[in-house]
Amino acid sequence: MRNYILPKNLILDMTTMDRIQRQIDLGRHKDPAAVIAYAMMLLDIEEDWLGFPRVSAPEARVLHH
Repeated sequence: MRNYILPKNLILDMTTMDRIQRQIDLGRHKDPAAVIAYAMMLLDIEEDWLGFPRVSAPEARVLHH
């Protein structure tokens, strides 16, 4: 799997930051990257269910602690 380097600072609104932190605090994920990977997996599942055509892109593995 290829890792992509993103800017050191990703600007998120406060609500999104709070939601990510809540998932970490609940112990469901160990860091923001794991929360985002899980959210992307759910989005892929939803798009498959809705029948959206899949654009060729690698799926991130879900990171759990």
